[in-house]
Amino acid sequence: MKIGRLDAEIAGARLVLAGRIDDSAGALGDLVNHLPVGDVVIETAGVTFVNSVGMREWMRVTRALRERGKVTFEAVADVLITQMNLIPEFKGAEVASFHAQYVCPSCGNEATPLLDVSVHGPELRAMRAPKLPCPECGSAMDLGDFPERYLSLFRA
Repeated sequence: MKIGRLDAEIAGARLVLAGRIDDSAGALGDLVNHLPVGDVVIETAGVTFVNSVGMREWMRVTRALRERGKVTFEAVADVLITQMNLIPEFKGAEVASFHAQYVCPSCGNEATPLLDVSVHGPELRAMRAPKLPCPECGSAMDLGDFPERYLSLFRA
């Protein structure tokens, strides 16, 4: 299904989004009617851009789905997780995994690895980004931005 510049794929109670959540995503709320009542999983690894209008629509969709069951976010795109961290409504959201910008201080490589909350939960709740190995040189990579931009959702 195409919503503006966003591709939406629904398989049972799983929604996979890819593309841009922007001014053209006004019909994003229609997705709620295509998902079953109850718990749902939303994967957004393929989301490449979100603006304020898109974020408003994203909030409306997640709010409507939360009224019907638990919403679990998987592989949340880095552009979306940083926005979710700014909005108090998302505090305590069920995030299973997310992408974050990392940089290697040894070789300068940049990457957006997937962080598994079940593995790194204690560090994330303490507002510490886990050190991850650089795929280029193997050195420990650092989070490429302020921890609050990625980790506020998990704060204990």
